[in-house]
Amino acid sequence: MVKGILKTIVVICCPLLSAGQLSEKISDKVSIGVNKNIETYFIAEKLAVEHIDHYVFSNNKNDFSHQPIVYFAQTRFANWRDSAVIMRIAHILRQMRDVQHDNSQQLEYLTYLKEFPKTGYRWPVPGNLPMFDSARYPGSRELGIELADSLRSFYNKANLEAFFSQNKSFYQGAIKEAKKHIDPKIIPAMEKWYGQHFAGYELYLMPGMPIPSGKDNYRAFGPMLTSPIGNVSAMVFSTTQDLALLKSLAEYQHFGFDNHDVIKFLTVHEIGHSFVNPLINNFKPEIQRDTSLFTRTLAESLKNSYIHNWEVCVIEHLVRLGEIRIAHAAGNYKEESRLRHMHVKESGFILIPLLEQRIKEFEANRKKYAAFNKFLPEIFRYLHSITKEEIDQLVSKNSR
Repeated sequence: MVKGILKTIVVICCPLLSAGQLSEKISDKVSIGVNKNIETYFIAEKLAVEHIDHYVFSNNKNDFSHQPIVYFAQTRFANWRDSAVIMRIAHILRQMRDVQHDNSQQLEYLTYLKEFPKTGYRWPVPGNLPMFDSARYPGSRELGIELADSLRSFYNKANLEAFFSQNKSFYQGAIKEAKKHIDPKIIPAMEKWYGQHFAGYELYLMPGMPIPSGKDNYRAFGPMLTSPIGNVSAMVFSTTQDLALLKSLAEYQHFGFDNHDVIKFLTVHEIGHSFVNPLINNFKPEIQRDTSLFTRTLAESLKNSYIHNWEVCVIEHLVRLGEIRIAHAAGNYKEESRLRHMHVKESGFILIPLLEQRIKEFEANRKKYAAFNKFLPEIFRYLHSITKEEIDQLVSKNSR
């Protein structure tokens, strides 16, 4: 399965943020839509891989006819494949691929830009963006800025504005399709449980992101954006369904996002990362201290969830713990049971039952622990008390 869960992307969510053309409000603080910068990137990336073979899931072998926007955009702009601007983008992407091995870094940067064809930034760009990390990604800052400039040039020269305008009904259909699976009450419930609030929440669809055909193949990630009025939790996700190829985009009545379980999971899970991930940065010594708990047996148990180290293991356990307990707090015991079975029995997150016993102290003492971060020291003290042997026993018991 492709299920990439990384940690973002662009429309608007707060009254002070500029609304994108292809967006809808879910609530006062939450919006869902399509960002033309992101879509332009994927149209260009798909053309560029004709020269560089592949980039993440995009390649020059598959026709991606199961994804309407990917397929028809390539048909529409095929004559731009050998243009100077696409050749330049291909040259940049080849270098970025060798350094970043991903495209989430440049997508996050693109969310800070005003939507094409406008120039400039909608918000000041923070200096700690992953794309700006010269130690980890040498040269990616300069390449990413140049890439954005080339994408805007491609947008204008190839008249992508006409493509978006002519296919607006498809994009709006995708937004409505995904929106119906998102519970507007879930984010206030998450804020209450974690004891933390963000300035807004931006949910972005990526119908143009190439994803291999197959059941449960999708990708999502959710960066934390910095706005003038506070942090904004973002979540970006690809199509979650294969569609049969039709003659034109105008004929589609389904748009690749009519997947209740996946959309619901991605929304809660990725936004959950916004609450958990920044807190873990304050516990690096505790993480390092207990890395031996990530035993070979535990790693094998979690391999299908792409968990490769103890820090990610802890983060993913805590995010899933939050999902279960928020369902419990809402009185949705059926969902609570479903999530527990999925995360523990099916996916191998064997520490969740133990963490649930500990987290009940947090839930019962909210005057003492007003926010989740206040209880995290107790969580890490408890994890430190567990032995490697106990970890392996839990894995063995769960696999029976």
